[in-house]
Amino acid sequence: MNAASADLLLHGACSIVSWWEEAPEGADALAIADGRVVGLGLAAELRQRFSFTQEHDVQGALLVPGFVDAHTHPVFATGRAEEFDWRAQGVDYLEIARRGGGILSSVRAVRECPEEALQPIVREHLQRMLRHGTTTFEGKSGYGLTTESELKSLRVMHQAAGELGMTLSSTFLGAHMVPAEFKEAPEDYLDLLCQEMLPAVQEQDLATSADVFIEEGAFTLGMGQRYLERAKDLGFALRIHADQFHALGGVELGVELGASSVDHLEELSDAGLEALALSGKTFAGLLPSMPHFLRMTTDAPARRMLQAGVPYFVATDFNPGSSYTPSLAEAAHFARVRLRLTAEEALHGVTLGAAASLGLEAQKGHLGPGADADVLALDLPDHFHFGYGFGENPVTAVWLGGTPVSL
Repeated sequence: MNAASADLLLHGACSIVSWWEEAPEGADALAIADGRVVGLGLAAELRQRFSFTQEHDVQGALLVPGFVDAHTHPVFATGRAEEFDWRAQGVDYLEIARRGGGILSSVRAVRECPEEALQPIVREHLQRMLRHGTTTFEGKSGYGLTTESELKSLRVMHQAAGELGMTLSSTFLGAHMVPAEFKEAPEDYLDLLCQEMLPAVQEQDLATSADVFIEEGAFTLGMGQRYLERAKDLGFALRIHADQFHALGGVELGVELGASSVDHLEELSDAGLEALALSGKTFAGLLPSMPHFLRMTTDAPARRMLQAGVPYFVATDFNPGSSYTPSLAEAAHFARVRLRLTAEEALHGVTLGAAASLGLEAQKGHLGPGADADVLALDLPDHFHFGYGFGENPVTAVWLGGTPVSL
């Protein structure tokens, strides 16, 4: 029998984390054709099955699926490093917002930045993510808070992701904060969101999900419900920032409305945990870099959630004000330390778990036959070392659809 043709053999791995239940024991090689994984096993066996155009020796690296970051805010024009000093002086997140910093300072910068200037900035943010192994990501708007600036944000994110070959799951977060000009009339801003902004995003097909920040100083539970119901009626999937600083019922609302995920959960209530456990469908978005960055002493009760069977993912929450890191490997370290996840749980959280929360699990987050050949080589001797070290990037090579990426 003639061997089938294939494009690339990656071989010489110390081991492969594929999440494929039928993966042969001791597999050290991947076969790739037409951008997809077509074989997983021993290199000698794969060479008998396929005729390869190219081969690449990964020299003992750990091969894993491309990372999937399911919660990021990459569309910002400037950083907020000065606020990091304020935090050292004991100023908290909500007080910074009241001073005119925080989210609203990022809003001013995005509004003032022309689209042609914003696009290369966002592209650089995504390049940082890619260098740290993120090949698929959920990206939010939310630093514009006008129809024009939110559409601009979504456009530049799509353009930058397309230029880099990254897979984007886009989210409209116009309900991130009530902008300064609506401070005295927040319901008027909610009207604008529901009557103009959500329909405009839908008409231009710029986002598949809608998100809202339900928190003191942002959106009340009632406002969040109205916004989410309107978004759901327009066909958006739902994602929610909930229980970050106060448990206001956002988790329970998310479960009731069939949200894809509720993220943060540092102040998750017993009622919220029960709702998630009974649902079994709404994902818990674990963002452990954020409480570290904000010097918080509370963390999402991840072990209780996992014990209750709640589906979950681990994400960076990459943004300029509360989690300035593009690295999922770094987030995994904090997940192992602060959330007490095992190496396997953390790795699942940044690959297959994250992909499933975005509805992409058929093609992303694993290396079973038929999956997109988004592959990372990590300079680690085994999967137990994932998240063990910190302060360095373990990614030595990235393939997007079987094509090597220049890092």
